[in-house]
Amino acid sequence: HAPNFNLITAKDWAKIIDSEIILLSLHANVFSDGGNIIDSINSQLFEKLPKSAKIILSIFGDEEILQQIETKNISALILGKENNKIAQSLVCQTIFGAVSISGKTNNEIKTKDQIYPSGFGIEILANGRLKFSQASKIGIDAEKLSEIDQIALNGIRDGAYPGCQILVAVDNQIIYRKSFGNQTYEKDARKVENDDVYDIASITKIAASTLLAMHLQSQDKFNLNKKLKDYIPELINKTEYSEIGLREMMAHQAGLTPWIPFYKRTLKNGELNPVIYNNLKSENFKLQVAENIFIKPSYVDSMYAQIFQTPLGAKKYLYSDLCYYFTQKILEKQINCKQDEYLRKNIYGPMGLRFARYLPLNYFPKTKIIPTENDLIFRKQLIHGHVHDPGAAMLGGVAGHAGLFCNATDLASIMNLFLQKGKCAGMTFFDEKTINEYTKAQFTGNRRGAGFDRPNTSGGGPCDILASQESFGHSGFTGTLAWADPKDKVIFIFLSNRVNPDAENWKLRDLNIRTKIQHVVYEAVQSRKK
Repeated sequence: HAPNFNLITAKDWAKIIDSEIILLSLHANVFSDGGNIIDSINSQLFEKLPKSAKIILSIFGDEEILQQIETKNISALILGKENNKIAQSLVCQTIFGAVSISGKTNNEIKTKDQIYPSGFGIEILANGRLKFSQASKIGIDAEKLSEIDQIALNGIRDGAYPGCQILVAVDNQIIYRKSFGNQTYEKDARKVENDDVYDIASITKIAASTLLAMHLQSQDKFNLNKKLKDYIPELINKTEYSEIGLREMMAHQAGLTPWIPFYKRTLKNGELNPVIYNNLKSENFKLQVAENIFIKPSYVDSMYAQIFQTPLGAKKYLYSDLCYYFTQKILEKQINCKQDEYLRKNIYGPMGLRFARYLPLNYFPKTKIIPTENDLIFRKQLIHGHVHDPGAAMLGGVAGHAGLFCNATDLASIMNLFLQKGKCAGMTFFDEKTINEYTKAQFTGNRRGAGFDRPNTSGGGPCDILASQESFGHSGFTGTLAWADPKDKVIFIFLSNRVNPDAENWKLRDLNIRTKIQHVVYEAVQSRKK
């Protein structure tokens, strides 16, 4: 991005030359009245653009500037009419596919090399992506939604979290998106912004692992009716774990222990064992646990051995992270690469998600990543840019149960993919039959779906009492919640770092902040004028 041609750097040009699609916008009111500046840009900018690229040109303001532009190499031309934030937002959403376009020219328009007759215009329908809108446009009282602000601010005041992101989408439209507070409690802390990314903790289970499982099941590469021994016999055979069914495992009814503090066996007199860890990355120590902490990849085998040493319990509902240590093994064997790599290239990327990433330091400046706990026991540092969960950290930051970082907007897009039954932007990532199977309760007396959490049968539980029995989602240990409701077509996202600086701060839960905010959302939605 540059305000004018002369400020585009050589580094920027290198990226432009290699691009398949180039978005170019001209804003009429930034040019002088002399009429020659467009010609100057034409000769320099348009001629320099690669002929092989598809160029989408957006014009904001007076369309007369088109008279000075050759459009023969332009793949798509969009007239924004006015040069303001609303017009710019709508054009961006149109290009992205979230907003339909049906406008026609009011009169004949001439460019340097073409003539567009009056009434000309191509109609393009929206492709199912979330779009930004206003609550009032869909009959929802914006003043009612504004009650969210005070609840969020009260949480900051009461020390439940230093800051948060909150998003509400209804009918495929984002009608509320705000960030509150700061990244930490420090006096000079940065304010939370909408493009900051949070460690979403166990929401990884649905936004990454379950999503990938459904994607593969739609390709007959994963099946909830199979057992662990059917997919990973080389790891699981000769253990009592071999007979565990994937359905019972993903519904937390396989008898797995809730959690194993793997890191404890790697400490020697309270310090990191130098046989297992090193402060420098090398071939022998290449999995990064935190800043200047690297672990032996071979220690992953010891973690699985520790799981197998833990006897299975009764087959009744008991929430456990351990099942996703096994789903990761299965999924990565099926895709023949790391889970994060496949998701980025085959799902997040095609969906246009820029902020859903494992290993966030590879993609974002550290200042845009929200810190979590000041870990005084294991890593002995503020966890910033690395996954908070110790087990996921020991796996190198990519795990089935934790490790994904995201902002509220991209997480809402993932939840919307679930509501849209696997369809987004003209693509299908899984089928309707699969999502319906995963989001329903799997066993009598157990509210859980496969991967997804659901309301208690009497209502409420992880969500507000007004959420329907069709709704689903997940919460995260770091202070997060993502919830979608097919009945009311509602998506609710709450992201915070309540674990900063201390994971023993449970005020978010005790003050019932997430549910209170969600209650306001449902009251607003269910009382709307249609």
